[in-house]
Amino acid sequence: MSRSPLIGSAMALAAGLLWSFGVLTVRFAAEADPFQYLIWRAVGVMAVMEGISVVSGGGLLLPRFLKTDRLGFVAAAGLVLAAVAFVFALKRTTVANAVFFASTAPLQTAILARIFLGERLGTGGVASILVGLAGLLVMVGGDLGGGDLAGNLGGLFSAFGFAVYAVAVRLGKGRDFAPVLAGYGLLTLLVCLAATLFNGRTLLPPPLDVAMAVTHGAALIGIGTILFNRASRAVPAVGLTVLAQTETVFAPLWVYLVFAETPKATSLAGGALILAAILLKAFTTPPEPRPALGERPA
Repeated sequence: MSRSPLIGSAMALAAGLLWSFGVLTVRFAAEADPFQYLIWRAVGVMAVMEGISVVSGGGLLLPRFLKTDRLGFVAAAGLVLAAVAFVFALKRTTVANAVFFASTAPLQTAILARIFLGERLGTGGVASILVGLAGLLVMVGGDLGGGDLAGNLGGLFSAFGFAVYAVAVRLGKGRDFAPVLAGYGLLTLLVCLAATLFNGRTLLPPPLDVAMAVTHGAALIGIGTILFNRASRAVPAVGLTVLAQTETVFAPLWVYLVFAETPKATSLAGGALILAAILLKAFTTPPEPRPALGERPA
């Protein structure tokens, strides 16, 4: 059923919507630093992924990840970078800036795909990248004196990590990446455990912070990623990424409604340019070729 384009599109939209609520759980976990928060978010991700796999008869995922090849580890490392950098960005800059900078992932993916996959950008692709860069310049220019440049860079690195994951998935087209998601949880847990202990911080922040982080990982990241992966069976990659930008649209809205945090004019203007660039990339990308009659899709 998830192979229907209409249902697949709805799943991609729902995935982005679920992910957008993560900004609220991060903000409610006010006492936990990014590494403490990510420890418990990783616990939530691994719990739900392993639970679903075992219940569905797929067995444990982590043992399969530990036997994976270099591509699997690169994909997991990309997700780790995306997660750590994004939560860092949410802690250091405004939600609007964090999500808008993170929304450059499709543009960064296009660049990496040109380098590593040999995919041609075309006129529309080049134009979309230039428009996206203009949006970034507008946003950075408005915040150079605001003390949150590090947070903005965190959003950019988050997008880069997801772009690495997206290219890895395309390089391994047809393989099962479910173990990679569990492996991403494990690697995130190990990195953040080490960072927390190095900084002399406790592994147990306040109960509310732990609850928010576990909920974020299990319900929002876990279920959202499952929906996103199932949507990919019916929706082309670029369209899939655009549909999931519901995260970018709704995240600042939730924070405005709950915390009354109003985005800066430069954030809105730059974000509008970035979204325009993503839509331009989507509408100027040729559709994926259909398999020949009798040929099984990859």
